[in-house]
Amino acid sequence: MSGFDPALPCTLCPRACKAVRAQGPGFCGGGASLRVALAQLHHGEEPALSGPSPELGGSGTIFFSGCALKCVYCQNHDISFENLGHDLAVDGLAALMLELQLSGAHNINLVTPSHYTPQVRQALIQAKAHGLALPVVWNSSAYETVEALRSLEGLVDIYLPDLRYMDSRAAARYSAAPDYPKAATHAICEMHRQVGALVLDDTPQGLGLARRGLLIRLLVLPGNAGRTDLALTWIADTLGPDTAVSLMGQYYPAHRAGEFPEIGRGVTPAEYETVRRHMDALGFTRGFVQQVGSSAAFTPEFCPK
Repeated sequence: MSGFDPALPCTLCPRACKAVRAQGPGFCGGGASLRVALAQLHHGEEPALSGPSPELGGSGTIFFSGCALKCVYCQNHDISFENLGHDLAVDGLAALMLELQLSGAHNINLVTPSHYTPQVRQALIQAKAHGLALPVVWNSSAYETVEALRSLEGLVDIYLPDLRYMDSRAAARYSAAPDYPKAATHAICEMHRQVGALVLDDTPQGLGLARRGLLIRLLVLPGNAGRTDLALTWIADTLGPDTAVSLMGQYYPAHRAGEFPEIGRGVTPAEYETVRRHMDALGFTRGFVQQVGSSAAFTPEFCPK
């Protein structure tokens, strides 16, 4: 696989920045070693990941430092831009996964792991060999290559990608990635090929936990700048309206968003509702909606399968 040797020019993500990461970080901030910012049981994800009760379990999230996309409105900019965190060996990451399992996590949720794909892959193999039995969630921006994703086949159970932009001009303006729509849609097709539609297990509380499959996150930007309506249309036409989606209303003008007047404000309820009506018109029946301005409070609108 190209770009997977830190002594060679890196082409791991679509940017193909060709940094020699053994000598210094690439565009993403990633060097030769894994860097992890935080690991915890998290209750703010969709209920199918966090679980139906904040008193029990939670999603076993591991936040990786750095990011290949680096959106100007990033809500975790201290991690993605400033590379907050600490270096961790591959066996240390495997041990961390097993610790989260012992802590009662419902899954292992790898947040922004794409620029460390080869090391994370090795850690998953080690952890599974030592008893990791939880579903593994790949929580990413979808700005990654099909080649890298293929290396994860059989190791990842649930793909949780963003589909951030379907307008290349917006992708260029806010994330310096005009190729994002093409790269992300190809990546999501590969994810769907590997794991298929989202599958839930029933729980005594009456809400299923995700065991396998694809759940696509769609963050509504002010003025629908990323064209979430087109993302929904693409999903319905390409993967089918039974694809699980999470329509997110939690945008706020973080980091450098104030430098871009059109996104230097929150999303209005009317903007969110317009996109939600489009989702309904396309026949989507599986997924989550979210109260505008909330970073949690996902409301399930699932037809479990």
